[in-house]
Amino acid sequence: MTSKNHINPDKTGITSAILCSIHCTIIPILLLFKSFWSERQPGILLPSWWEMLDYLFLMISFYAVYHSSKHTSSRKIKLSLWIFWIILCCSIIFSKNLHWLAYIASAGLVVTHFVNIRRDKLQSKLIHADENPTAANIL
Repeated sequence: MTSKNHINPDKTGITSAILCSIHCTIIPILLLFKSFWSERQPGILLPSWWEMLDYLFLMISFYAVYHSSKHTSSRKIKLSLWIFWIILCCSIIFSKNLHWLAYIASAGLVVTHFVNIRRDKLQSKLIHADENPTAANIL
């Protein structure tokens, strides 16, 4: 019996990567406004909690990558998930020089999680088609 409250790690990963991309897109806009504001009011900085969101997204994406890679049988998907997560991790840790890599890593995570979801659905249809021969004729 499957639980309806099960959290899908692929959907969690997609959501996290999209939110991370939005967060990363907003930072340059805020920095632009910060430079404008700092001319009028010196000393205005981004709040520290804003920068901590990077690490929150990193933890959520680690959860999603770990559980997705644990439940998929595809070595390519496992490898892609971990490579994109490592790139994301490096881009956050070395943000001054590699911040642009976060966009590539987030996009790669979104695409890989979508591919994994699609692959799981296709495998599920094939399994059900094997169990029910009349359904195989419909598919």
